[in-house]
Amino acid sequence: MPSLHEILWDLTVDDLKSRLPLLDSKPEGQNKAHLIEAIKASLKADSAAQQWDHLTRLEQGAVAEACHAFDLRHHEARVEAKYGKLPPFSEPLHHGKPFSRRGRDVPTRLNLFLYRCRYPDGYEMPSDLAEALRCFVPKPSALKITPIAKPQGEEGLFIRLTEQDALAEVVALLRLSEQGNLRATEKTAMPTAAGCTKILECLSTGDFFPPEVAHLPNKKKWQQEIGLIKPVGWVRLLKNAGYLGASGSRSKLTPSGIKTLAKPPAEIICELWKKWLKTNKFDEFNRVDEIKGQKSKGHMTTIPPRRNTIQRALMECPPNEWIDLQKFGAFMRAEDFDFEVSYDPWKLYLGEREYGNFGYAGYGGWEVIQFRYLQALLFEYAAPLGLIDIAYLHPADALPGFKDQWGADDLEWLSRYDGLRAFRITNLGAYCFGMISKFKQTHALTSLQLTLFPDLTIRLLSPRIQPAEKLLLETWAEPIASDTWRLHALRSRDAIERGQNIDAFSDFLRNAHKDALPETVEGFLITTKSEATALQSLGEAFLYNCRDVQTTLMILEYKTLKKICHRYGDTQLVVPAAHLPKFQKQVRALGLGII
Repeated sequence: MPSLHEILWDLTVDDLKSRLPLLDSKPEGQNKAHLIEAIKASLKADSAAQQWDHLTRLEQGAVAEACHAFDLRHHEARVEAKYGKLPPFSEPLHHGKPFSRRGRDVPTRLNLFLYRCRYPDGYEMPSDLAEALRCFVPKPSALKITPIAKPQGEEGLFIRLTEQDALAEVVALLRLSEQGNLRATEKTAMPTAAGCTKILECLSTGDFFPPEVAHLPNKKKWQQEIGLIKPVGWVRLLKNAGYLGASGSRSKLTPSGIKTLAKPPAEIICELWKKWLKTNKFDEFNRVDEIKGQKSKGHMTTIPPRRNTIQRALMECPPNEWIDLQKFGAFMRAEDFDFEVSYDPWKLYLGEREYGNFGYAGYGGWEVIQFRYLQALLFEYAAPLGLIDIAYLHPADALPGFKDQWGADDLEWLSRYDGLRAFRITNLGAYCFGMISKFKQTHALTSLQLTLFPDLTIRLLSPRIQPAEKLLLETWAEPIASDTWRLHALRSRDAIERGQNIDAFSDFLRNAHKDALPETVEGFLITTKSEATALQSLGEAFLYNCRDVQTTLMILEYKTLKKICHRYGDTQLVVPAAHLPKFQKQVRALGLGII
């Protein structure tokens, strides 16, 4: 770090003279050496303390932040976040009298403590001055996150409590996928029209905006539409975790997805979130589709560090307390929970690259880029998973700070998430973020009541049935009416072959049926399990035909080959796929070829 003398020597004489009115004593002469000595004298020992006392509270805050910073730099984002605004380094001329040259503003006292550096651009404090100041300048306290009262009273405000919805929806969507109806595009994992209809039927309280608000009938090309939020988040989370596959145009559960169905919903959600934190497959910022240039190569940052930075900041928030999102953003900037979305803002723009470019001064910035990414992550991924409750408005004019940028004149909002106002970390969120070690389910996921009859009919007694419960019944039973199903042997065998657990389904029926199951139902369950598991796949194998019996016997004489292949008929050998490389290597070692 440069010393005060080194920094002052790099300044011009005019720059040094501009600081003279701020000194307590006049220099002995007007040459550069005398000017430097006068400034240095005003910043020694008691003189430095007097200069400190002359600073405004805002200036003192900026100086304290710099002298206690590890790099001795003036971090504008931190100062603005902690103190509300930035202290000026110059002020308009008094009484129209120029100080140094015509039209130049008067420097403030802050210029005695902070000096412009060449690279990177900004202000820094001399190392020896910082050391002297630390003797009496207190270290600034960390910015604390202050909870707010539950948001209310603002017209059009929505409050969505998400935890219980998420615990029910994650199971419903996995079962929907297993039935083939969670359809989405392969590359972007966007729900298809047919898939969206089925997904919305599985969402306990629907998407975050009702259909009449989220979608415009006969939408024109220039009109903005909120569109889907929750369905997009769910599909991408399931796809990324490796639970959602495809069979032609229909969805299917992968083997890992089928195993996951046996886990408690809270554990499934934790796995989805942890896998999302690590993925580079999807970038939440792509959904801020008014910001163009994201597909340009080489400038978008790696995605996992962004998410992990936000999670670390979330872990500083008290669970079950409402947090204002704007203040949370300020906290992140003040306490170095910062991240970049693009290495090169010149690649991002609104409207047209030449005019709406984010590289221009006053364009882009944290509120436009990083804050929109933060909103997208929380609104479309953390909230559907039940990690946070949210308070939000319609996005139109909810964050108008971008309106002064070129290309924003005709935009009502910059992103569909602009209306997010506040959030509250749920118990499930605290568990997934690692803030608590155990998650305790506070409400029963189901109070379903069913009646089972000897003819294998199942009738609904409860006033309503959860989507996940209905999908589970339809996996094993055939619908007869809106409240009636009949156990179906073929459906049940197919379910077992796909990896479904009939014992778990039996427990589900026993919990919902108040009495012992009818003997015919018990018999159906036992027989179905036995018949469906009559044959067990041991994996794939390769069948080889040898040229004659002598060749077959020669191969089987070798102890290593005999252990990894089986004779089938006179001249054929069966080799399990797991042993194929070893079998081929050993056969070739005998001087035999394989075609």
